[in-house]
Amino acid sequence: MDIEKLKEKTLRLRSTIDALMAEDPAVAQLDLELAPLMDRAERGRIRTPLEWRDIPGCYLFTEDGLQQYAELELAFAEFKIELIGGESPTLRRLKSQMEEK
Repeated sequence: MDIEKLKEKTLRLRSTIDALMAEDPAVAQLDLELAPLMDRAERGRIRTPLEWRDIPGCYLFTEDGLQQYAELELAFAEFKIELIGGESPTLRRLKSQMEEK
């Protein structure tokens, strides 16, 4: 787990949330659910990967329409990937293939 990369992704997610929070109550709810986890990540207090299912907020993208905010969805996905231990070799290979096209 790369603690510095997690901090970077956390700051990006927090910035994206802050920019959208006034527009959509679901973004404020996402902030509320993720705040304790983001605080721990920013302080470097998360040292072991979490399970995907233990990271709150996913349902807000599908059920409350947050998928309309592409930048937020990307920031959240990158944050989650770092929380579970970073990119897997399969994900790196897939990203590389997508970049080639």
